[in-house]
Amino acid sequence: MIRRLVIAAVIMVSTAAGLLTAGAGGAPVGSSGMAPPRGCPSLLATPRSALELGSGRGVWAVAGGQLVSVGAGLAVSGEELTSGAPRAVVRSIERGMIKHVAVRRGIGTAFVIDGMGEDVLVAVTHEGGVAVVSRGPEVSHPAWSAGGRLAWSTGSSVVVSDPAIGERDELSAPIRGATMFSPVFLSDRRIAAVVSAPPDERVPEGERLGDLWAANIAGTRWHRLTHFRAGADRWVTIRTPIAHAGVIEFVRVSAHASSTEAPRFELWRYEDGAAARVRRLDGERYLAGRLDGRLVWNRPDAIHGRHLLQVDRAGAVRTIGCGAVMVDPIDVVDPDRQAGGSYVPLRTDLSALSEASDANEDEVAVIVGDFPTAAEAEAEAREIRRAFPGSVVNVVDSKDAPLAIRPGVFGALLHLPDEADASAALAAFRAMLPTYSSNSWIVTP
Repeated sequence: MIRRLVIAAVIMVSTAAGLLTAGAGGAPVGSSGMAPPRGCPSLLATPRSALELGSGRGVWAVAGGQLVSVGAGLAVSGEELTSGAPRAVVRSIERGMIKHVAVRRGIGTAFVIDGMGEDVLVAVTHEGGVAVVSRGPEVSHPAWSAGGRLAWSTGSSVVVSDPAIGERDELSAPIRGATMFSPVFLSDRRIAAVVSAPPDERVPEGERLGDLWAANIAGTRWHRLTHFRAGADRWVTIRTPIAHAGVIEFVRVSAHASSTEAPRFELWRYEDGAAARVRRLDGERYLAGRLDGRLVWNRPDAIHGRHLLQVDRAGAVRTIGCGAVMVDPIDVVDPDRQAGGSYVPLRTDLSALSEASDANEDEVAVIVGDFPTAAEAEAEAREIRRAFPGSVVNVVDSKDAPLAIRPGVFGALLHLPDEADASAALAAFRAMLPTYSSNSWIVTP
């Protein structure tokens, strides 16, 4: 649901502002009139060996298919990672996309290789050893403790591994059917994570409510730290928490599902048993860590198809490089979307990706979903055609419309005229077919 809302917001905001990210790489917060940064400083780093991954120097990120350390002048390519690595690591890197990097100085680096149908968690020790820690259908957001424990999400649980003694603890979600992600260590024995509540009768699809929960690794009971509220039309969730000295900082994202306005992004802090808003952010951005005591941000740069790394300084934001840390890279295509859909080029064909994006940037549609089978989506499509005679309505899945619907389900897509007003079109659609008011959205297929 969040992806659809951001897409819809882009449609409405782009006419006046260019992009949701306010020029993504344009004027930093607290300043104005600055030109977009040229080049990508983090990609100018000198290639080194995998041994450098354990240094913990700078901020490690994924940029251009390689691991780079902004501020330390280091870079490690996929080829360098495979040198001397186990065959399983080599195969995974060759077939997958590197994402989600966690570094602990003096301990090592961990990152995820997102493959088609299987994800792999790789750890590089400070001695330079490369090993597969875990593999499975869903692996994301690794995190290190100060004592060397490594945690990651499997979607329905958080796993904590202690390499020193070879033990693992798996902490299941505190709510049945909930999704867990982005674990962070509060101490060597205590961990927090985002728990996203499962859909219910009011909101049958999509992410509607996310909160921070914490637990002791040795125990099985989770304790809820934040108490946000959502409704049938309003959703609230959390992204990219980072922990430092007992304080958790995170981005809170909220919006109304029926609105085509951009979601609201805010910086929040949990401290001394309470969560409070620090400030509202000027558009979409996420936390990437700290550098020299300052917050580092990941900000989407849609113009160049990448993430910028920026730091707060004197009330403004300065770009220090490029790369994705706790968010998925946008300069390569997700391997799970390489099923041959017309809008999904090969990962290496970045020019085709740009062309596909340009070809569809002006197309706007209303989608109704999500349906578990194509037959159910087709039944709804027939009803939409009856309500809007002469309109073009297709049944689509993620191969046909990767920006509009998630993998594994189907939707009925009503194409709108080029000159259509997205907000008015959605309102008219819901007025004509009120049954679909809760599961219809504006999208760019």
